[in-house]
Amino acid sequence: MLGASGDTNDRARDENEDSTVPHRWRRPWLLPAAVLLCGSAIVAGGIWVLSPLAVQAQSDPAPTVTSIVPLITSTVPAGTSAVLAGPGIDPTGETVSTDGVRAFIAGLPAEGVRAIEVPAGSIIQLDGTIEIPADTILRGGGELRFTAGIANSAAISVIGDNVEISGVTLTNPNELGTAEGDRNYGIEIKASDVRVIGNHIELFQNGIAVRYGGEFHDIVIANNRVKDVVGVGGGPASSQNLGEDRGDGIVVWGAQATVTGNIVNAKEGTDARVGIHTESITLGNAQDAPHSASMVTISGNVVYGTFRRSIVSENVAHTTITGNTVADATWWNIAVILQSHDSIVSGNTILYTRTADDEQGQNYSPRRAPIMIYGGVQRAQVTDNSLVVKPNAVARAFVVVQGEGDQVPTDITIDGNTGYNEGGSVADGLATVGRVEGLRATDNRFHGFDAVGIAIGNLASFLIDRNELRGSGAEVGIRVGADAGAGRVTDNTISGTESAVDAPGTTQVDGNTGP
Repeated sequence: MLGASGDTNDRARDENEDSTVPHRWRRPWLLPAAVLLCGSAIVAGGIWVLSPLAVQAQSDPAPTVTSIVPLITSTVPAGTSAVLAGPGIDPTGETVSTDGVRAFIAGLPAEGVRAIEVPAGSIIQLDGTIEIPADTILRGGGELRFTAGIANSAAISVIGDNVEISGVTLTNPNELGTAEGDRNYGIEIKASDVRVIGNHIELFQNGIAVRYGGEFHDIVIANNRVKDVVGVGGGPASSQNLGEDRGDGIVVWGAQATVTGNIVNAKEGTDARVGIHTESITLGNAQDAPHSASMVTISGNVVYGTFRRSIVSENVAHTTITGNTVADATWWNIAVILQSHDSIVSGNTILYTRTADDEQGQNYSPRRAPIMIYGGVQRAQVTDNSLVVKPNAVARAFVVVQGEGDQVPTDITIDGNTGYNEGGSVADGLATVGRVEGLRATDNRFHGFDAVGIAIGNLASFLIDRNELRGSGAEVGIRVGADAGAGRVTDNTISGTESAVDAPGTTQVDGNTGP
């Protein structure tokens, strides 16, 4: 979750040990959904009836209730609707309503789909976890304000299948949470077939999390505002091993999830971990998903602020990371790591702003770059991304492909990406570190590097073809290490360097233009 995990043979660990640091670094241990009741007395032709204490049953035949979000439409059978009000529930937020809310939920009829409406304009103060059972909709324009009791637990815990949470505001104004022990969450999901759509979630250590233990699947997390995630790392100058087991905006420890259209940021001045993260934790689960540890889509999100990593896929297969806009990560903006395979990173826009003194997590010695492919990743495609290094920012390269010990990236495609230095410092355009097998770097445009356009070392086979490499007083356009195997460097256009290609005799060099 370097983000890389510890020993992948020991995944049945307590979640507090699930950090995204590499093996050798592991420390021991959509727009809001349509709300049908928001202060109106009668909505949708009189189907829903507001009453301060009402639990109103539907008459037969049962109609349907539809939450409509652009591109995300959820339809569930109508059952029982209830306004969150009554004994023990203070809508002004002056007194704590935890017991009243729990009793209200427990008192709902067991049959049908229960819809709980949080009245618009209300503030309901809570000091403990609220559990949402199966076949329940929680929605509305009001605020659930958690002021105590959740430093090591979730504000909302989804404990049953077929649940939707939409249009609700959750806040943690006291920034409850700790650096050790169980984690603080805005919404934790411990079930399948769950939709979290169009909510505002503010000042939690972890915003929305699909927990391990299921393996929970078929999740939609869409169009939420996850604001000011609070990290626990020691900050830019810290040499402590803190911050690698919490501090995520959205995290999926599950399968078959769609994470789309969300806006996530780290609180200013904080040292948070990951903006959006997906990871496999399957050993020890009560059951696995139909396609375990796979099929996660992360698309159309905006992630900014000082997360160590903006978006990460770890040990998950068939993941797509597409069309996101990310900025400000202090390690990597987008990363695919460890045993992830058949992943696609495509069409993302990255603003790299990390400066030389942004050393968050320095004990883990990350090679800081807009895109990282790390460890035993297989068949990843990194295509058509736009990478901009902003003024005063410092990066090791636009893209790094790094092997670590017996973790060897294999059959990696880097194609059609544009890397542009807008006034910062970028050593290399594309760099490999450690053992890599089967690298293809084609049709990329890397401009403004000051050392090497494409620097590759210990490769079993490779193709470097049709790239446009424009250095800024750089040493060489393409450098192939002496320990590289057979490969080709062909038809590249090179400028702004002292020399074009530096490669051993085992490399086929042909058709390149440059100094």
